[in-house]
Amino acid sequence: MSADVLLVVNVDSDPDPVSTYQEDASVLAKYSRMREIIGTHAGGAAAWTVLTGSLYRDRFYQDPFLRFWRALVADGADLVLHPEEDLYGPGPGTGPDSCSYYHTGHMRDVILSRARKMRDAGLALSAYRGGYHGFTTDIGSLLKEAGIGIELSCAPGIVWPEKAAAWGDAPLSAYYMSSVRQSDVAGDDEVDPLFEIPWAWDAVAPGLSRRFVVGENYMINEFSNLEAMKRVWDSVVRRAAERGEQQTVSMVCHTYTMGLPEFEGRLTSILDYVRSNGGEIVSPTRAKAIYDERAFGKKPERSAS
Repeated sequence: MSADVLLVVNVDSDPDPVSTYQEDASVLAKYSRMREIIGTHAGGAAAWTVLTGSLYRDRFYQDPFLRFWRALVADGADLVLHPEEDLYGPGPGTGPDSCSYYHTGHMRDVILSRARKMRDAGLALSAYRGGYHGFTTDIGSLLKEAGIGIELSCAPGIVWPEKAAAWGDAPLSAYYMSSVRQSDVAGDDEVDPLFEIPWAWDAVAPGLSRRFVVGENYMINEFSNLEAMKRVWDSVVRRAAERGEQQTVSMVCHTYTMGLPEFEGRLTSILDYVRSNGGEIVSPTRAKAIYDERAFGKKPERSAS
């Protein structure tokens, strides 16, 4: 019997600071430290982003990074396409009132070309996550064309039109997404809908000063603290008990903080807390398989980890 609460750990592998180039060895050292933590405290299961942007269009789709991605997959992790078209830009639409995610032609080339590069390398992109929670239903169609069936951008309660984030009334646990409106559950007549895994949320609206960005009401290692993340986790576990329904949610951590004791310690502590307090840490594909087993009677494949 699987746990009543499943957690997907989104590992955001964006280099930081964004304006300073870092050598491969420096980036890979941080990646390797995160891999060690995820292996020890999460059994290797995670959703590792593979960045693309105007500055880094091809860098992470060739060696030495391809070798690292293969090692992660062997650990039991999934690879996630993560376009940061404006952060590492500029991309089309960059400006105060719009973003690249609204430019479907541009995103089509990004998504399909990166998926093809990974396939050519013998690797699959299992999921997608937009920067700043950016997503559109047009992007959803492109993901299905690229063979990507899982989406990880949802932060319930967040509405940020300038970043194409529209999750104000999204479900609090994993769901199959409508192709018409991303925060709605797919109808029974929809064919092959995307599987959405929202960020863990305590269902408390952030204050006006943070209404566009996640903070202590969500589980995000770099923009919260340990006690707040525990509180959010506890609220998700409580929700599962009160509703009598399995909850499947995600959290976020960033590789750029590796080597900094404060952030490493916070991350290891929350992962241990989850596993000791009603949770099972899984990859996105494993989460989907467990969901499908419960909802449709499909038996999930055994976890690689």
